[in-house]
Formats: sequence, structure tokens, C-alpha cells
Amino acid sequence: MPVTLEELGWDASRPLPADGTVARIVAEHRGAYHAAGVGGVAWAEATGRAFLAATRDKRELPTVGDWVVLDRWTEALGGTGAAVIREILPRASLLVRRAAGEASLPQPLAANVDIGLVMTSANGDLSPARLDRYLTLLADSQIPAAIVLSKIDLVGEPGPVVELLATLAPNVPILPFSTVSGAGLAELRALVPPRRTAVLLGSSGVGKSSLLNALVATAGLPTRPIDDNDRGRHTTTRREMFVADDGSLWIDTPGMRELARWARDDKPDEDEEDAFDDIAAIAAKCRFRDCNHDGEPGCAVTEAVAAGELEAIRLVSFHKLGQEHQVAVADQKTARRIAETRQAKAKRYAPRPGKPDDER
Repeated sequence: MPVTLEELGWDASRPLPADGTVARIVAEHRGAYHAAGVGGVAWAEATGRAFLAATRDKRELPTVGDWVVLDRWTEALGGTGAAVIREILPRASLLVRRAAGEASLPQPLAANVDIGLVMTSANGDLSPARLDRYLTLLADSQIPAAIVLSKIDLVGEPGPVVELLATLAPNVPILPFSTVSGAGLAELRALVPPRRTAVLLGSSGVGKSSLLNALVATAGLPTRPIDDNDRGRHTTTRREMFVADDGSLWIDTPGMRELARWARDDKPDEDEEDAFDDIAAIAAKCRFRDCNHDGEPGCAVTEAVAAGELEAIRLVSFHKLGQEHQVAVADQKTARRIAETRQAKAKRYAPRPGKPDDER
């Protein structure tokens, strides 16, 4: 691991806290973390207060990529217990999804990310709906995105798949890549300069671990051969940061079975323009400002689909994700009202200090 904070991605112009040790979370385990800082890598634990707060909002706990202030860092480096995470420093970005199985809890996936790379394989893994979900998550978090088309050595000519991706995700860079031939590796390195952080997203088996093994000589991540149906197999089990040979930083993530959006707290009612900017541009020509693009007269979007200028499946994704977003916003507002009501009741009936029980 690097020996300076700058090598871990720290902005040298950013002031350091007056006390405590700054480190970066590089791996997340059940109830504990690995943090990297000056001197090496050591175990770190969050306080009980943080875990209590996380029952209401998991963003109160650190995630991979976070910068934290630690106590007991020297002791932790010496193997005498774990460092204590006292504070999470302000995040430049935070990738969040709705927690699996929960209607109203956010789950952070990675913090302080400069670019998100969505991986899909050229040999049949491509799912337009899943691709839109990953790109929408990144757009919600205002993280620039690129698509990595892996396993191009398994198809005769990747050109048609690249063209399809360009249609499904306009304005998003697409990088064909092969770990077998090394094609595209230089372009990937150029996309993530030294000391910048990328997060790898994609379903299980698309080649995230193989890519990291190509970028990081010491990664040694386990990979498994494709099955009889040319599909990759799941190997990654936790989120973890790696430092590439050129000094760039890469966060690996497991494939996610549930991929639901979390409505941003600052803009809970925002529309889909960030992720579907091509549809937003066409929608500016609709006859009605509040057009839903669902059969209204003078709808420029449905006309573009009919004319072959916009893929129909893209409009289907737009509607599906928009509907899910509206439901999520409603669920989150309901959960917030319930929490506020409970807090108000608890405050109202809390015992007043300095009074005997029979006077309360």
C-alpha cells in the first residue's frame, strides 16, 4: 500500500484535522474495516454510537473510499487492537443504492469516487435494463460514467455490440477490453490517472476481478472460468480498494442482485434528466411541458421512437425507472414522517432532569 495520503488520493490542498490520524477505508468487513494511512494498513472499528445511528441511516457508517479520522492508529499498526473511527470527513461523492429488501434505507457502496466503470461482457451478458440501472445510480450520485465491454476476445467482431451500447447509452464513453489479449488496457489506464479513484460495477462474472488482476500486479484476486453457457461466475464477496501499478485507485464491488435507486435527500423529486439526457433533449420539443411521453399528442419522444431515432427499449427503461423512483420517493417520505413523529413523541414524554419520579 502507498505510504502517503496523497498516494491514496488525498487532495494536498485540503487541510488536515488538528488532532487524530487521517486514513482511507480500503476494505469493508462485517462490523470492521481495513484503513490505509501513513505507516501502513490496520484494522479500524466504528463507535457504538455510529452503529446506533446506522439503524436509521447506513450512511452514518464508513464505506470503502471514505476518509476518516482515527484514534489509536499507532497502536493498531502495532497490532494492539483496532483503531477507532472518530469521524467521517466530508465526502466529495457517495454512490448509494436502496438497501436490499428495505423500502426506506439507503446503502452506501463507495465514497469519494471520481468515475464509475460499468462492466458488461461481449459474449451475451448485455442487459439494457441492468445497464440503465447502473448508469442511473451513477447519475444520481453525480459520478461520471463509462462502459467497459469485457471479453471481446470471445466474439468475432465487437463492433456491433459497441454500436448497440452507443445507442443504449448515448454520450457515455465505451471501452472494449480483453484480459486475454490486453486490448483496451492502455485506454482504461488513461481514463483513470494516478491518485484518482474508480469504482467497478457490474453483475457477477463480467470480469471485474480479471481486470483488476491486469491492473494490479499484487492483487491476486481469484477468478473462475466461464461456465458451459459462456457466463462468468461470482468471485468477489466484499467491497475493496486496490492501488494499480501506475498509482490509480480501483474499488471492486460484488455483483448485486437487487439494484434499486435511492432518491437523493437534497433533490428527492428530481426527474430522470441526468441519466436520460438524450430523452430530455428530445422532450424539449414536446407540445406540452408536462408531457409524460406515453401517447400524448405532439410528443416528440414517441415520434422519435417511431422514426427510429430513439430505441424503444430506452424509453421503456425511462418509464420503468421513473415509476420506481416515484414509489421510492413516496416510501422515503413516509418513513421520514414516521421517524420524525417517533422522535417528537420520545422528546415529549422524556423524563425531565432534576424532578423526582412522582413529580414527573
